[in-house]
Formats: sequence, C-alpha cells, structure tokens
Amino acid sequence: MPPRVVVGIAGGSASGKSVLASALAAALQRLHQRRVHILTTDRYMQKDRSLGPTFFSQATGTHMFDANHPDAIAWNHVLRDLDDLLQQIDGPEVILVEGHLLLHEPSVRARLDIRFFVELDADERALRRLLRDMQGGRANRDPHFIATYYRESTRVGHTRYIEPSRVHADLIVRGDAVWERIEPFLVAIIEDRLAHKE
Repeated sequence: MPPRVVVGIAGGSASGKSVLASALAAALQRLHQRRVHILTTDRYMQKDRSLGPTFFSQATGTHMFDANHPDAIAWNHVLRDLDDLLQQIDGPEVILVEGHLLLHEPSVRARLDIRFFVELDADERALRRLLRDMQGGRANRDPHFIATYYRESTRVGHTRYIEPSRVHADLIVRGDAVWERIEPFLVAIIEDRLAHKE
C-alpha cells in the first residue's frame, strides 16, 4: 500500500477551512503531482433532522436543528468513508478532512496524521457567514434568520466545542493569511510526513 497522509482542517464557521482545503489540494497537485481527495464533514450532517440535536430558539419559539453540536454529524459514516479511501490501491496519497467539529471528535482525531486549526476573529467570521448565506450558501437567505441562528447556535457551539478543540491542533493557521506566504510551509509539512511514511 502506498504511503498516505490524512490532514485534518478544523475551525469556526466561515473561518476559511474549505478555501484552505481547496488551495492545499491544488498546490499539492500542481507542485508534486499528488493524488488528493477532500472529505467535507458537512456532507455527513444527520439526514433525519428530527433525530439530531436541537436547541430551543428564543427568536422563533421553536426547536431547531443544531448543526453546531457534535452529534449533528454521523461520525461513523465519516470514518467508514475515510477508511474506504485508505484501503484503495490507487487511492489518494493525501486526504484532506475538513469540518468545524473535526478536532472535537476523538475517533476521527485519532486518524489524522496532521491537524490544522483555522482561526479568524469572531466578527469577521460572522460577516463572512452572513454574506455567504445571503448569496445562497445555505438553506436560508434571510439576514434576520442567519443572524439569529448564528447568535443562538453557531456562536454557542463555537464556544463550547470548536474553540476548545484547538488544543489538539499541530498548527494554527490564520483564515485571512496571504496564501502565497503560507503555501510553501504547509505543503512542506505534508510532503515531509509523506516522506517519513515511505
């Protein structure tokens, strides 16, 4: 089996995780012709929202699905698909696993060879999220709903689960860093880990 490296990219909502994963994949493919796969944990949100974690929204007076609670993600399915990728003979050499709660979950954290945490100031994350969702980045474009959900769920989940999980990171990366400056450094870290596995 060829050497494989699994890289975890965690951090707050709208901190720049997906952008970092895409940029890293492109750089590894361009500079080293690596086979790279991006696994995004957002795709593993519980399908049956009625069975997932909820919170009571003071703004709406209803119980809402809490996408910022660890139980919102089907971690067993994440692990299943990650293990499938690792078993493929001609599978990816680098697997980038990206998600806001990634470093909080011990079972997934144990599979990561390298752990990055993307940090960004709270006001910048909130503004990015508002602009993204108003453009159709998520299910609801209403700015009042976006702001309320951020205040009642996203901000709470960040404080309880995401921010504390940064202690498990090998490296903290700024979500507003100039990519040209950090690209050589991050690529070198991954290439070095691959070389040690050969």
